[in-house]
Amino acid sequence: MPTQTIHLRFRHALGAELTKAFSLRSIRTVLAAALVVPAMLALASGLSFDPSRRGQFALESHGFETAGFGQPLVILLGSLISGAEYLDGQLRTTVLATPRRGRIVAAKLLLIGVLCALAGFLGIGASLLVEQASLGEHGLRPEEFTPAMGWNLLGVCVNYTLLGVLAGGITILARTYVVTLIVLVPLVLGITVSFVGAIPALRFLPDLAGIQLLMPYPGLGLLAPVVGGLVMALWSALSACAAWACFRTRDVGGS
Repeated sequence: MPTQTIHLRFRHALGAELTKAFSLRSIRTVLAAALVVPAMLALASGLSFDPSRRGQFALESHGFETAGFGQPLVILLGSLISGAEYLDGQLRTTVLATPRRGRIVAAKLLLIGVLCALAGFLGIGASLLVEQASLGEHGLRPEEFTPAMGWNLLGVCVNYTLLGVLAGGITILARTYVVTLIVLVPLVLGITVSFVGAIPALRFLPDLAGIQLLMPYPGLGLLAPVVGGLVMALWSALSACAAWACFRTRDVGGS
């Protein structure tokens, strides 16, 4: 089959997934929340800033502390995009319309990755601007932002993308987003970071491996941002490949 034809059919599959995703109010609501909630938290944090404690928290990090609060929303977004069709019985129609099942999975995961990256860039980018502005004379003006802050924002986008793909893959494997939420949300809410000092191997779990892509967490013995990002990428790749392999041969009659 000509490469151009393959690309055209994949674009059609991707367009269909985009249309289905934005036709669901739940997905639109979660995406909007991922864009707005971090900025609201950043505003509250900036307005409650205590100048006497300025040295305890690097000025360049103000705004990035809200990135962790966006992670559950990213997980929910990825889960809904990949798992909504298991609830409404639409999956059989999707498979009939696109017999190449691997193409369906690839389109879903690509859409999840792009939307999660946008949520990171726009949501946390807005948080950064809002919190620094709300700090008044203690904050940085946009022209004073450092290259390190730009790299930090890129790290957030990478973290959100990998986390969303991981959630999407697990949802396809489990055929329900409930399992994904039960497994991943407690992790990103801090259940593992409490025990990493006693069990260092926990730092290789996907939530802790990539946590320093969000902002620095010194003194916890976590993986460096680049190494942690690679470990997190491996988890996401394994999830995506397993979902692709399973979905290609699995019966969808009961979905």
